[in-house]
Amino acid sequence: MNRRRSPAEGRKKTAKRKAVPRKPAAAKKAAPKRPARKNGPTKKASATKVARRAVAKRDPKPDKVARKKAAPSQTQNRRRPAPKKRRKQTPRRSWREWVQGVRENMLTWLEAHRLGIRRAGQGLVGLVALAGLVWVGERALAYAHSAEAFSIREVEILGNEQLKEIDVRRAAGLQIGSNIFEVSAEEARNHLLRHPWVEDATVVRKLPGRVRIDVVERTPVALVALDQLYVVSDKGAVFKRLGVDDPVDLPVITGIASERFYDDLDYRTEVLLGSMALLHDYEGAGLAQREPVSEIHFDGANGIELFVGADGMNVRLGNGQHRQKLRRLRRVLERLSREKTRPSYVYLDNVRSPERVTVRLP
Repeated sequence: MNRRRSPAEGRKKTAKRKAVPRKPAAAKKAAPKRPARKNGPTKKASATKVARRAVAKRDPKPDKVARKKAAPSQTQNRRRPAPKKRRKQTPRRSWREWVQGVRENMLTWLEAHRLGIRRAGQGLVGLVALAGLVWVGERALAYAHSAEAFSIREVEILGNEQLKEIDVRRAAGLQIGSNIFEVSAEEARNHLLRHPWVEDATVVRKLPGRVRIDVVERTPVALVALDQLYVVSDKGAVFKRLGVDDPVDLPVITGIASERFYDDLDYRTEVLLGSMALLHDYEGAGLAQREPVSEIHFDGANGIELFVGADGMNVRLGNGQHRQKLRRLRRVLERLSREKTRPSYVYLDNVRSPERVTVRLP
């Protein structure tokens, strides 16, 4: 192996200088040896160190040439950087070509998403239309609630006999001049049904300012005497207390125990429905127009007795078979009327002989 001589070896040997006595220096600690590098060749590194040490002894300031030669040995173990890849140089496009490329890409994307874009457009149009309808509806509703053209000018009432028109309007909560949209037909009907005389009602709004009310009133057929007089309908329901304006020319049901009537539902139903059936049979026998009933009296075990006519003739019916007894009563009264005689009472309650009639003449 050829070894290159250093420039210092070719020079002549110089005379040795005399050693100058120096003060003894403090013993220095030996520096720890550095471990040898594993990734580089050790022989070259040791030879380089020897050469550098020799040059340092001879010339404490080595020249630049020695440093440049020794520098490659320091960088032998360093990793060389990877060369950079050259970028592909593409030719620059003009602005017309760029615009044409953008246009083609946009057309391609639109063609691929055509169905989705169509659905999104339809949904957007629907939302816009819905928002427009809501806005128009709100504006129309605000105008309808504030315009004078929709004020109530007429309330037509049909079917009322006991109630006056002003009473029906008050019961329905209607006022002339109020806005027709502020009145709910269902609420007005519910208000009317709370009135004791109203059995059913129908409320219809007719724009721009007319309301029609059809009333079905209860039909009073009798009065029941309890702690006070109460009105009874044709369906056997006690619906109100007798008032000043209520009809009084009705048969009165008497002889009823008030406490039992209030507490016992079966007893109350028996009394009311029995009275309604008796009045129906009395009318069916053809006696209602000739001898109107003024009182129906319940006499406990003795059954029912009637007070009919203007003079209050007493007719005792007893219990059961009221329809046959009323027909027999009609025949008796017709016979006596031909004789121009009117009895003071007629008894039809003979249990042993039901066909037997007891009549008392004046």
